[in-house]
Amino acid sequence: MPIDITPILQDKNSGSYTYAQRMLELFAGYIAETGPRLSTDELFDAIHQAGRQLIKAQPNMVLVRRYTNTLISYFKRSIKSGRDGQELCDALVEKIADLQKEMAGNLEIIAGHGTKVITNFNKIMTISNSTAVRGILDEAIRQKRKFEVFVTTGQPPGEGIALAEYLAEKDVKVTLLPDAQIGMVMEEMNLVLVGADRLYETGFVNKAGTLPMSLVAEHHHVPVYLAAETTKVLKETERTVKQLEEDPAQVYEGGNKKIQVFNSYYEKIPFALVRKVICEEGVYEVREFQSWYLGD
Repeated sequence: MPIDITPILQDKNSGSYTYAQRMLELFAGYIAETGPRLSTDELFDAIHQAGRQLIKAQPNMVLVRRYTNTLISYFKRSIKSGRDGQELCDALVEKIADLQKEMAGNLEIIAGHGTKVITNFNKIMTISNSTAVRGILDEAIRQKRKFEVFVTTGQPPGEGIALAEYLAEKDVKVTLLPDAQIGMVMEEMNLVLVGADRLYETGFVNKAGTLPMSLVAEHHHVPVYLAAETTKVLKETERTVKQLEEDPAQVYEGGNKKIQVFNSYYEKIPFALVRKVICEEGVYEVREFQSWYLGD
């Protein structure tokens, strides 16, 4: 019996953290409910196939690849150790819980480090709805920092709107603006704070619009801070960064067939545009981070 991953595949708004967490939750539920009725081979094939499909759908979300591979490797070791049936299912569910705890713990630490770059009355610009960025802002709120956030909509599909609404509910002064209008307010900003779906040797992958935001920030001498877990490291020497095109109807719904449409959610941004990297190990100068985590 295959795992129904349709709800996750249809999710076009979530970043890699939420996507990976949903994947692990789905796997845990399937293993707990269906696993005991399947043979070991059937259960392995179901998880393996679902994981491969999710990786193919989101090749730049490194957490999906990393935690799928980790779970599959653990499954293989468990089989070799003689586990099967209910014992195997219980072990897999426990392993998934450990992986989820690891993911949440990394973001909690990043939030603590990230607040070091925010001072009272800062104006902060961000794009999309990064879980790492939101965690930093949440921690700054908890510490009773007073700041203002400018969020671009992240069109398409517009997940920045959800972050703006979230911050407004937290009584943070927030301004929502179209992606194309960042240049009109950037000179007012104290910093730009962005997340990432992947880190590679010379840069990172994030929501399309991050590159122009970073370039405009550089033009106005506004520092860009990147918040991301080191578990998102995947070198280009191992896997190339892939560009996937999304539904053209998100850009143009007219009937003129002479108009070609380009719509891709992710882009590459060079580390040269970043002031510092905030990860679970601390706040690093970019070259130091590259040396520690992306060197040979």
